[in-house]
Amino acid sequence: MNPVTPSCGIMVTTDIEDSPDVGLLPRGTFDTHVHVFDPRLGPYAARRAYTPGDAPLSELLSFSRSLSADNESSTLVLVQPSPYKTDCTVMLKSLGDLAKQGKMARGIAVIDVNTVTDQMLEEMHGLGVRGIRLNFQADDKGIHIPSLIAILNESARRIQHLPGWKIQMFVPGWTWDALHEPILALPVPVIADHLGGMSASSKLPEALKSTPLEQPGLKSLVSLAQSSRVVIKVSGLYRMSNDNSTNFADTRPIIEHFAHEAPNQLIWGSDWPHTGDGHNRTASTVLVKEPFRLIDDRGILANLQDWVDDEVWDKMLRQNPKRLFH
Repeated sequence: MNPVTPSCGIMVTTDIEDSPDVGLLPRGTFDTHVHVFDPRLGPYAARRAYTPGDAPLSELLSFSRSLSADNESSTLVLVQPSPYKTDCTVMLKSLGDLAKQGKMARGIAVIDVNTVTDQMLEEMHGLGVRGIRLNFQADDKGIHIPSLIAILNESARRIQHLPGWKIQMFVPGWTWDALHEPILALPVPVIADHLGGMSASSKLPEALKSTPLEQPGLKSLVSLAQSSRVVIKVSGLYRMSNDNSTNFADTRPIIEHFAHEAPNQLIWGSDWPHTGDGHNRTASTVLVKEPFRLIDDRGILANLQDWVDDEVWDKMLRQNPKRLFH
């Protein structure tokens, strides 16, 4: 294969099994999870966990076109990344730039529910924002379920009047058991980031490696999806698997299960530009630009295309996100 490495360090495969269409996205695809990192548009938060490399909108569009069967960028959903905390300036400016280019785009913001005003939320809506994100990472450090439920309820209360808004959550997979009933009672739907935090066999303890569908939280997550309360995002496979050599093929049983049980509740996101997992971050490295991961995005797409049938593929890429991000 012939990899192309843009300046922000992302590998895109340019030929797979000599087929020009394998691993490429059809016209009308929504990429529902991308970030823009551009210090020229706005500063990072002083108290941040890491400093990312540069990933401006221009490189995002180039990346998106590189995965397209017709060299057109997907409809993008810009997700507020953690180095900016609740300052959504860069995301909102990028949404504005996309609008000037005649491209529909959507955004997911991060807010402080205690200080954000309704007017600020309405202004975000006018710029294309359609939800807020709660990021608790896919591990169980510091997760306090009563506090999580309280934040979830207050967040839903603040955005329930805004048409089309939802709460996007990155939480450990096991938390869905505790969140099942609270989410059923929410006035807004929920998006479960990165396979809902479900680990592939390479990241599971020995007792669960051969039975990944029995891991805590999975049944509750699927039940919520079947009840149309949760949309599961097929994204960030490298966050849920260590199986790099196969483009994270050990996520297959989980993704196939989602596709079989809740095909109308799946969406796809590239998670560009593939930030690190934080394991090597220290206080002394916070201000040092952290390189992005080298990910074979087209190889991952080829896997996904092989694992689900054509109908689910189209629903995941086009039909479901079009409905969700109208």
